[in-house]
Amino acid sequence: MYRRMLGLIFAILIVVIDVVISLWNSYNSGQIYATNKALGSIFYTLGGFFPMSYMVTLLITFIAGYLGYISLSTFQFLFSFSFLFFGLTIVIWGVIATVTTGMAALKTRDWKAGLLTVFNAVVTVLDAWEYISGFYSAWKEVRRSIDSSDFSVLDVLAILALAVGIGFVVTYVAFREGLRNSRVAYRY
Repeated sequence: MYRRMLGLIFAILIVVIDVVISLWNSYNSGQIYATNKALGSIFYTLGGFFPMSYMVTLLITFIAGYLGYISLSTFQFLFSFSFLFFGLTIVIWGVIATVTTGMAALKTRDWKAGLLTVFNAVVTVLDAWEYISGFYSAWKEVRRSIDSSDFSVLDVLAILALAVGIGFVVTYVAFREGLRNSRVAYRY
């Protein structure tokens, strides 16, 4: 009983932390966008929008599955597909974040930036390892779910559209707030 409760609390904590980090990345990308549009856009997409959409997809899928609104094969497809697509974007974002913090550490010669670079590198390697080791089983689950008789493409599209829409609105508000609070003057 206590192990289940501890696991649930841990899972909720991870979701909350991921949502907060996505919002923070979106806000910061708005500030970066004021000086460098390309870099700000990349940071927003890979650091804010995609991770938030991933979390919202998992939450909506879990709630819809728990309440019995979607079939088991649709549930499994959404979890596996989300892992395949969003997992890759998280690994790419990790590489970009590691390189960016590494450049900042070299430029500022700050030990905290260097420590953050090492942390980002370790986390990126662990994310990549998790993605590579889970890729084949997730791919098999996607194929198996599609071939199932109770798989619903309409449910998948509806959940993904809703999750991406919510992810966009939430992160775009944070992005615009970061852009508005940027120290560099930017005209809307």
